[in-house]
Amino acid sequence: MERVFDLPIHRNHRWIFNCFTVEGASGPVLVDPGLPSVADDAITGLARLGHDIDSITALVCTHTHSDHVGGIPNILDAAPVPVYLPGRCESYLDGEQPRVFGLMHNVRFLPVLAEERFHLPTLRELARAGRTIGFGGPRHLTLPFDPSGFLSQDTEPEGLTGWETIEAPGHTDDSICFYHRDTATLLSGDAVVTLDGRAWFNPEWVDPELSAESEEMLRSLEVRHLLPGHGQPLEGADIWPRALSFTDRPEGKGLLARCSRRLGRWGR
Repeated sequence: MERVFDLPIHRNHRWIFNCFTVEGASGPVLVDPGLPSVADDAITGLARLGHDIDSITALVCTHTHSDHVGGIPNILDAAPVPVYLPGRCESYLDGEQPRVFGLMHNVRFLPVLAEERFHLPTLRELARAGRTIGFGGPRHLTLPFDPSGFLSQDTEPEGLTGWETIEAPGHTDDSICFYHRDTATLLSGDAVVTLDGRAWFNPEWVDPELSAESEEMLRSLEVRHLLPGHGQPLEGADIWPRALSFTDRPEGKGLLARCSRRLGRWGR
């Protein structure tokens, strides 16, 4: 567990998969306790901060892909922590089939995989989780637990005093972010990732028009701290001026960047 800049936030990650622990006034809140190993690491990290698992106020998720919800059962096996999901998930649980993107979108995303050292066990864990929880592997949203509630635009997430929920569809229809106006901090989930020290509005999308609208809306916010679902956190006044759009091809000479540029089918 590592502290993020000078914020009361800590990051646990394996390979490119991030889980953030926000130290709220009523206790810690875990954002995107995704892969099981990352969730387990977050629990261990909480102990180092002087918290036990029963002190967790809530688990909140920016969307319900398996790499963002896959670790939740590990936590619920140890303590009855409330879980809050994006509002669109109510429809998914009522039978609506989530939209998913195809292989060419995955190809576009390839350079992000090289942001940190590759870890084969994590890839295997992702493949296992993708068959049993969330959506993207399963056609419908599959959850081995009942959510405690759902988060919609402008609502304050449970335990995150001073934070706002922001709906940011495009990557998925249920994508949300969490924004703290006083510190200009954005927990962006997969709406924005990072690559080579720059923000990148996610080139994996189910709807380009929604992605464009979400990008315009997020760029209108003052953001000095960007905490993405994948990649390294960023700090500074130039996060948006340097950011890549979701339609921008990645730079770089690496093999994954070259494959992304050439094979990603960048037209909308």
